Parts: sequence; C-alpha cells; structure tokens
Amino acid sequence: MKGIEGLTLGRYELRRRLAQGGMAEVYLAYDRRVKRQVAIKVLYGRDESFVRRFEREARAVGAFSHDHILPLYDFGEQRPWYYLVMPYISGGTLRDYLLKRKRFTLHEAASFTEQIASALQYAHDHGVIHRDVKPSNILLRRDGFAYLVDFGLAKAMLGAESLTGAGAMIGTPEYMAPEQSNGINDYRSDIYSLGVILYQMLTGRVPFTAESPVAISLKHIQHEPPPPRSFNSEIPLAVEAVILKALTKDPNERYQEAHALSLAYWQALHNEQPGITTEEEESTSSTPVSIDCEAADDAQPEQAIPSATTIILPETERQFLGRPPAPQLFPLVGKSTPSHTPPSSHARAKHSRRGPVVLALSCLFALMLVLSLGLLWQTAPTTSGKPQQKAQSLNTEHTVSDLTATSIVQTQQAQATLAAQSRVQATAGITSSLGAGTILYTDTLTSPNGDAPNSTSGGWVDDGFQCAFRSGSYHVQTYTAHTAAWCYSNQQQFSNAVITAQARLLRGDTYGLIFRLNPLSRDFYVFEINSKGEYRFVRASSNDPSQWLTLIDWTPSNAILSGYGNTNTFLIVATGSQFRFYMNQQLIVTNFTDTTYMSGLIGFFVEGDSPGGTEAAFNNIYIFQK
Repeated sequence: MKGIEGLTLGRYELRRRLAQGGMAEVYLAYDRRVKRQVAIKVLYGRDESFVRRFEREARAVGAFSHDHILPLYDFGEQRPWYYLVMPYISGGTLRDYLLKRKRFTLHEAASFTEQIASALQYAHDHGVIHRDVKPSNILLRRDGFAYLVDFGLAKAMLGAESLTGAGAMIGTPEYMAPEQSNGINDYRSDIYSLGVILYQMLTGRVPFTAESPVAISLKHIQHEPPPPRSFNSEIPLAVEAVILKALTKDPNERYQEAHALSLAYWQALHNEQPGITTEEEESTSSTPVSIDCEAADDAQPEQAIPSATTIILPETERQFLGRPPAPQLFPLVGKSTPSHTPPSSHARAKHSRRGPVVLALSCLFALMLVLSLGLLWQTAPTTSGKPQQKAQSLNTEHTVSDLTATSIVQTQQAQATLAAQSRVQATAGITSSLGAGTILYTDTLTSPNGDAPNSTSGGWVDDGFQCAFRSGSYHVQTYTAHTAAWCYSNQQQFSNAVITAQARLLRGDTYGLIFRLNPLSRDFYVFEINSKGEYRFVRASSNDPSQWLTLIDWTPSNAILSGYGNTNTFLIVATGSQFRFYMNQQLIVTNFTDTTYMSGLIGFFVEGDSPGGTEAAFNNIYIFQK
C-alpha cells in the first residue's frame, strides 16, 4: 500500500515509512520546531471513541519516567489521521532481530527479559497494563538497550470495539495470555506474554502454531507448551522450569510480578535456588481463556511442568538482590554502530567550499593527541578567510551543507562584578536545604588556571575557539546553524552530587549544564534551557544527535529568564538514578529517574539553528557531595 511520505502532520514532516502493521504505519519524520528526527506512528482511521480513549491512555503513559519505556513526545490529529510522536530508535524491533538471529544466547535473553520486565513492573506499579507485549513492540538501540512501546493502544482499541459491538479480540494472538481471548486482562497477562517472548528468544519459535487463530487458542487452553529443551538442548532445566511457570494457564500459578520472572530467570541461569512463594502472592483467579500464538507445533502430549517458584519481595528489599543493578547490554550483531568520529572523506565532500579542510583536519588531529581528552575535531566554515576549528562540534543529519557563516558575536560586557555577585546566588539558601555536604569542586571560571590555590578547580578544555576563557567567563560557542558543541573539565568524575552554575546566553538558541560525561564515548546527560524560557533533559550517546534521547521535552517555565544577557542559575541534584532540577532557586522538575549513566565529568553545552551559531558564558560552578 502506498505510504504518505511527504505529508506534513502538524509540525512533523514525514520522510520515510519504517514499518506497516494492521492498525498503523510508522514513519521517520522531522520535527521542524526542535530540529530533530522523530518516529511518527500514524493510526488508521478510527472512530471518536477510540481516539478519546487512547488519548487518555497516552497522557497517562506520557507521565511515566522509566529507562525502558519509550517516552511519548506528542499526540495529535489531522483528519483523517491520528498520530503519535516518539523518539526515533534506529536499531529496529526485537521482532526484526529475532528474524535475523533466530534465537539468542542465554545471557542475551536474560538482558532483554530483565529490561522489559523492569518496564512492565514500573507500569504495573503505576496501575497500567500493556495488553499487547510482543517483539514488534520492543525497540532496540544498537547497543542492545531495549524500549517497550505502545502502552494503552490495545486498551483503547478494546474500549472502542466494545462500544461499537464488534466484539473483536484485541491484541496480537501469538503472544496473548489465554484469558485475554475472553476479554479478561490484568498484569499477569503481560507476564505471560513476556514468558512467550522468553520462550521464543531461546528456542527460535513460539509455543504453539496452527492454521487459524481459533486453533491456536484451543491449543493454549488444552495443551501444555512443548518443553523448550526439546528445541534447544542448551537450555538448563532450571531455566526451562522458569519459562514454563510463566506460561501456566491459571494466572494465579504464574509469577505475580514481572520483576519476579526476571529474577527467577537470573537465579536459574546462575544456579541459584529460586525460593519459595509466599502466601501474600495469592490473588483472585481469572478464567483461563485461549489466544493465538505465532510459531509452534501441532498438539503435544501433556507433560508434567517442573515446579519453579520465586520470592516476591517488597520494593524496599529489591535493592538487596544479588544481581547487578543494571542488565548487561549486548550490542546487536550485524548492526553498524554509530561512528565516534566522522569519516574525513565525508567531511571533505560536505565542506569543500569552506576552506582548506585537509590542513585544518591535520591540525585538529595533532591537537587531539596533545590534549588526550577524547575530543572530536571537525572543520568549521571560514571567517575572515581563515579556517577555524571546533572541538566536539556536531552537525546533525538535517544540516544544510551550504550554510554561510556569519561574524562571531563578541561579548560586550565585563564579567568580574557579575561573578562576585552570582557566587552568593549560586550557593545561598538552596544547597543547605537540599542536604548538600562537602564541597567537592569549585571554580569561578574566570581564568584557565582555576581558583588557585584551590586544587579542586580547573581542568577545563581551552582551545581558544570553541572553549575559551574571555572577559572573566568561560565561553562555549558554535559558529554555524544546526550544530552542537560542548566543553568540559577533566579534573574529576562525580556521581552523587549537587551541581550548580551560572550561565548567560549571548547569541543563538540553547545552552545547558552537562553531567556524568564520558568524553571517549560521548555519553552524557544535559539539562538545557533556551532563549524562549523553556527547558528539556536529554540523554546523549555517541556523536550522532539523531541517536540522543529526549527524556523531558521542551517545557516552558516562569523560573527561567528568557532572552539574552540574563544570568540563569542551574542546580541539579543527582543521587544514583534520581534527578531533581532547579532554575534560579525554583524547583521545576521534582523527580526523574534514569539509570543509564551513573558517574562522569561535568561540562557545558550549546546548540542551535541560528545562522551565526550559539554562544553562552558560564561562571561559578560548585559541586557538593550528596
């Protein structure tokens, strides 16, 4: 069927169709407002009841904050289309990867199971059931990081269909729990679906197949699933027992938490005793009903199910489990990973009109070896006939190649008086109430030598071009549109800390505070504000901004001083995976959770689409033990 590439939905330009399903199509799109690639799911024509029910579900899920639940950026309608806007994840779906690999190793399956189980556990703890857990609703980054998507879609369809009297079974038959075909759904139905995915990851097939959905449903009701070891003899007996427990017909006999399934698998994989079910696990029974399944054999003789139970621990005790705090990631086999440095031949072709590129790149490479800071060097457009260099500057995929650089806007206001005043503003009042402890690092950022004799200052990149000390401040800048740049201190790494700094936007669009930076892999968090008085929170990975994930999208705040030349005070409280954000001593993000990066360096960030680039001046950074 012909797609709708080239159509504009709201502010989104549809570039390319990525996938097509029974109820929607997914497109790679470009967000003209925030200048980034996104994924747009365009829903086929639905009635008003479906749209309103799904909008309510989408808003509820939009409030989620979990590493493995893909954020929902936007939801809109432009008749006859209804659409969802999400981050673009380039690694494809778990379904695609299963088709390529057929089956996974035991540890790969453990990684994906734990990631999706953690997403389901979070959703269930917040009263939301997915209802359509399947490989095509699991997106993968190329490093093996997984996201669960499409929360609420099945429920919205179920409500709409029941109102119209269609009586259709909602969901994907291959992965639905038996009771779902009778319209009975609870969180244990999601756990059953995850069990089917685990079965498939280790055997290369789903438990049952037949010529029709009804026949598959009967198999789900009448037969036990074939033992996974009959298709893969490398599966340990303890692991097989875990899988079969997840696939029991009676929801009361399954694992009662998604977390319990992943924990039992991990314990079985490491030859640990799964444990004993507590009486508190008992809950009301649901009538078993059947459902479709994707790839299994004809009816098998009923076989005894090896017993496997698990301990359901309260949330306060889960931190004491023996497994690692985050699952090990397995980069996708056969998928190209983003390069950490742009190919020089591509750079020459792209900027052939911008000056002596080869010479500039050679100089930059030499500087990299001297600095040993892991910076990415590129060639920038000429100003006054001379090639200029920029460290860590990134051209996004939508960069226009023939942009003409404008003159660099020089700072016109001295910083000395401002620095003395803002030092008090940065620390007074807030840090004491936050429980901030020992000062770990301070720097007024007035000179490259730090605040001598203070040994906990300094270390800032100073190339005199992108990162430079001028007029009593530390300046970070770009020189063309559609570029981002960052500068950092290599003095020390921080984990649990309260970080505060002052910044002024001098020209351009966006500026922010970076923390937990790994300069070699270009992984970091950045809390940004823009000239319009909005903020957002981004998790960056590699030197390709199209792979970065916006955790909190642009949100207006009266706490932010908009425009140019105004001093804004950033304050970030980072404790493990929990973050709080303040602007000018006002709390604007109460709590956000992300476990991807746990420690790293600090730095500053600018980006924008203004033709002359973006520049911000920074002063008075303080870091306290939290």
